[in-house]
Amino acid sequence: MKVTSLELRFADRRGARGAIRHLPPDEFSATSAERGRIEIAASAGAADSGRVVRATIRNKSAEPIFLDALLIEVATGLAPERPARFFKHGYQSWSSSGAYPVISAAVHRRDGASRIARLNHQSEARRPREFPEALTSEMFAIVESTDAPAAVLAGFAGAAHELTTVTVPGPERVIARVLLDGIPLEPGSVREVEPLLLAEGAAPAVLASRWAGVIGKRMNARTGAPYQRGWCSWYHYFDAISEDALRANLHSLAAMRDEFPLEVVQLDDGFQAGLGDWEATNAKFPSGLRRLADEIRAAGFTPGLWTAPFLAARDSRLMREHPGWFIRHESGEPLRAGYNPNWTADRDAYAYALDASNPAFREHLERLFGRLVREFGYSYLKLDFLYAAAAEGTRFDPAITRAETLRRGLEAIRAGAGDETFLLGCGCPLGQAIGIVDAMRIGPDVSPFWGAGGAEDPSTVHALDAIVARSFMHRRLWLNDPDCVMLRSRQTQLNAEERGTLAATIAASGGMLLISDDMSLLGGDEARLYREVAKLGAEIDASFTREPMRALDLMASGAVRGLSKKAGNGALALLINRLDAHERVRVADLGIGAGPFSVRAIGGAEVPARDEIEIPPHAARIVRPQRG
Repeated sequence: MKVTSLELRFADRRGARGAIRHLPPDEFSATSAERGRIEIAASAGAADSGRVVRATIRNKSAEPIFLDALLIEVATGLAPERPARFFKHGYQSWSSSGAYPVISAAVHRRDGASRIARLNHQSEARRPREFPEALTSEMFAIVESTDAPAAVLAGFAGAAHELTTVTVPGPERVIARVLLDGIPLEPGSVREVEPLLLAEGAAPAVLASRWAGVIGKRMNARTGAPYQRGWCSWYHYFDAISEDALRANLHSLAAMRDEFPLEVVQLDDGFQAGLGDWEATNAKFPSGLRRLADEIRAAGFTPGLWTAPFLAARDSRLMREHPGWFIRHESGEPLRAGYNPNWTADRDAYAYALDASNPAFREHLERLFGRLVREFGYSYLKLDFLYAAAAEGTRFDPAITRAETLRRGLEAIRAGAGDETFLLGCGCPLGQAIGIVDAMRIGPDVSPFWGAGGAEDPSTVHALDAIVARSFMHRRLWLNDPDCVMLRSRQTQLNAEERGTLAATIAASGGMLLISDDMSLLGGDEARLYREVAKLGAEIDASFTREPMRALDLMASGAVRGLSKKAGNGALALLINRLDAHERVRVADLGIGAGPFSVRAIGGAEVPARDEIEIPPHAARIVRPQRG
C-alpha cells in the first residue's frame, strides 16, 4: 500500500473555495506542498502493525482559512479487475457493520431515508456525491479480493479531534478523509490531523484487531473494568417502568441471588420528569432517585441509571431555561436529532441536540453527573443517544470540530462522575468515546423477536451480526456491551432455540452480561441458562487479552456466522445459523485445531463432533476440544 495523493479542501473568509493537491514520492519520510501560503505536509513511518501516515496543515497567509476536509488517496495493491468486497464499519453503536461488494453503481438503503435517520447513522447527513454511502466506511475499511487471499486495511489511528471516513471507489484504491467541519485555521497556525494506519498481509479479522489495538493504545482506552453482570429495566417494561415494578424486581433479584448472580441493577428510560431533566422524576417515581439508589445498594447491588445527556424535549425545564445551549439548524431553530412521542407531552415530539461546545452546558454536565454519583448514589451510568452532540449544525464555538464537541461533552461527564464510576456509552460515534467510557454498546437493540426490517432496526438477528462484526473491539477499546440476554419464555416471540442462540453468542463474545426480564417470569430453566452463560462469558473474557475471540470470517454475509479462538484446550468456536433452513459446516473449516471435538447447544449435552455439524434454523452450536 502507498499514498498516491493528498488533497486539502478549504474556503477563504469570502467563501471562495480552494484546494491543494499533492502527489508525493512513492515512499516518503517527509513531503509538502504549498499554494497561496497554505501548506500541507506529510510523513510516513513504520509501525508494529503497518505504516502510519501523519499530515499537518499550516496557514502561512495573513487571513484565516476555513477547513473542509483532508483527503489521503491510497493505492491498495489489489487488482482493479478482480471482484472485491470491503468491510463497511458503522458510525455509531447501532449502525450496522459488515461486508459489502465494491460496486461503483451501488446504492444504500439510507440514501432515501429521512434526515434524522441519516444524521443518526452517518458522520455526514448528506454524503458528497463522490463519496457515496454505499462505498463509505467510518473510521476504517478493509478491502479484500474475493477470488484471491489478499486483504488490506486503511484506518485512522485517532479520533479525538476529527470524524473520519474511508471510501472504496474500486479495489485498487481507497480515499481516507478527515472531516474538518469548516473550522477556521488562523494565520500562523498549524493543525495536525488524525494519523492514518495502513496494514496488510493478514486475515481481515486480524487486521481489524490490529487497528483496534493501535487506536486503543494511542487513546488510552479504558479496558480494565471487571466482567460485568447486571439487570436492566428496558426490555420488559420499556418506558412504562414504574417505581413499584423496579422495587418488585429488586426484591426478586435479592431473593434469587444464588440463581441469578449479578452485581448491577440499572433503571432505564421512563423515570425522568422530562427529556433533559435527569435529576427530577415523574409521577411513577414518587420516592425520587436518591431513595431508589439507597434501596438498590441496601439490597447488595450497584445502582445504575440511564440518561440521554445530549438531548432535550420542548417541555423540559432545561430547554425552557437554557435555549442557548442547543445546536442550531441553518434556519436558526434548535436542531432536531430524534423523534419519540413517548419522551414528551408536548405536541412537538422531536428531541433536540444540545451543544457541548458551549462551556456553560459543559459546566452543567459536570455538576449534573457529579450530583447523580455523589449525592444520589449511582456509580454505573448508561449514556444514550450520544450521536446528537456530533450532529451537523451551528455551534456556540465554531472553532472546534464535531468530534471535539462530542469528546468535550463526554470529558465533562467523566469529570463530574469521577474516575471510579463505570460509564457505558450507547448510540455513540465510537472513536470519540475511546479513553472515556468503560464499555460501549456495539450493536442495535435486541428484541423479543428474531428479525425484521433493516439491518439497524431492533431485532435479535441484527444484534447477533453486530456482536460478531465488532468482536475485535472487546478489551482493546473498552468492554463490549452486546445488549441483553432475553431469558423469558413467556411474553416473547423468541423460541427456546433462538433464546439460546442469543445467550450463547453473548457468552462467546466475552462481553457484558445483562438481563432485562420481569423476574417473576423466570424459573429454574432460565436460571440454569443464565448461570451457564455467565460462567462461559467470564471464562472467555478472562482469556481475551491472551487469545481473543475473532469473527470466523469478518467479511462473511451468508447463512452461518461465528466466532473462534485457537488456544490448545481452550480453543472454541461458536456457529450461528441466521436463516430459516438447516445448514452444515465442516469442522475442518473452523481452524481451531485437529480435534477431536465435541459440539453442543447452550444448555445441552456435549456430543462428539463429526466431520460436519448440522445447525438447525436460528440455532447456535459451540464446538471445542473433547474433555478427557
